[in-house]
Amino acid sequence: MTVDSKHLINWVGGKRLLRKTIAPLIPENIQTYIEPFGGAGWVLFYKDKWADVEIYNDLDGRLVNLFRIVKYHPNALKEELSYLLGSREMFMQFMNSNPITDVQKAAKFFFLITRSFGGKGSTFGCVKKSAGGACKSLSNTLIKIDAIHKRLDKVLIEHRDFEKLIAQYDHEGAFFYCDPPYSTGCGYEVTSTEDFEHERLRDILSNIKGRFLLSYDDSPKIRELYKGFDMIEVQRQKGINNRQGITNNIYKELLIANYPIKNV
Repeated sequence: MTVDSKHLINWVGGKRLLRKTIAPLIPENIQTYIEPFGGAGWVLFYKDKWADVEIYNDLDGRLVNLFRIVKYHPNALKEELSYLLGSREMFMQFMNSNPITDVQKAAKFFFLITRSFGGKGSTFGCVKKSAGGACKSLSNTLIKIDAIHKRLDKVLIEHRDFEKLIAQYDHEGAFFYCDPPYSTGCGYEVTSTEDFEHERLRDILSNIKGRFLLSYDDSPKIRELYKGFDMIEVQRQKGINNRQGITNNIYKELLIANYPIKNV
């Protein structure tokens, strides 16, 4: 049995289906790798090391706390999770619980995300034909925690607004992989698609010293905001709706950069 240990959780807007397309576009001659919108870290974890300095950042404190606990206290987290059951009753108890310690908070968040439908953490995950959702293997989960613990060994975990983070770490050898909330689609706990300041991000990225690669929805607004930059079209299957027999299941996205990516 093989386990894909290069990820820990699923997340709204995660780049599981595009990471193999994104990875070859990331320059090799970089000194610092930064993800201002880290999310589940699919691209960060895709490779054992992108640069000598690596920084994960997210505005969602639940994600930041989870990865900090995985980095510094993996055994304590595994101890919390080892006694949990894939049951609807326990899922609802966690939904209504108020954990005290950071380890308990990480365990609650991790349990709800991994045992829910679509990784949203709000609905108990039932499956009919595959071993997922509430039927996830606990053994595989613990293996992933160990793998991500090792991967995060030299990764700095931040919890800042993207503008302050980019200003802090920008230099000629810096590379920013940005996967912000899209202009349309699902929102996030900390910001909705309507509230996110797309223009502010464009203004910041337009004036950095380093290089950036940006994932976005293919919309007229985003095309207008980033006209003049290198831009390629990609498409993927919609994750949650990826079921046999569903039509119109293709989602179009853009990859945008301030360095040449079209020929790559």
